[in-house]
Amino acid sequence: MKRQSLRSFAIGMLLSASVIGSYYFYMEKTQQDENFLNTNDATTYLKKQGFIVLSNVEYEELNKSIEENKQEQAKSDTEANNKQEEAGKEAQETYSYTLKVKSGMSISTIAELLYKNKIVKDQEEFETYLIDNDYHTKIQVGSFRLTSEMSHKKIAVTLTK
Repeated sequence: MKRQSLRSFAIGMLLSASVIGSYYFYMEKTQQDENFLNTNDATTYLKKQGFIVLSNVEYEELNKSIEENKQEQAKSDTEANNKQEEAGKEAQETYSYTLKVKSGMSISTIAELLYKNKIVKDQEEFETYLIDNDYHTKIQVGSFRLTSEMSHKKIAVTLTK
């Protein structure tokens, strides 16, 4: 009886190991299939969660455009600094111009000439100053030496002498 009991016990152990092993391998494969996401499922899930999904090509293009924008920004910053330096230099320079006022010249023509020759910084502002202070009716015919350092009032007084 010992031999038969031992065989029965061994067969039971073999059978139970086979059942447990097959269950283990079957369930592991099923769980792997459940946990496996394909690209479409992952993309859909991420979009639902509020993320933006890019392909590698789109990502590289985006990085490239960001780098280009950074380079352009650096160039424009450099150009802006250069322009400010030039504007500072221009502000330091004094311009001189001899204005020849002829009979019938309008104040807009005079203001335009002074603006083009860098005597006044704003043409319309100068015209407005002349009109507001009644200098526009008193401008004399002749040649006048003007500089960019002169104020609007000084220019107006010079033109009305």
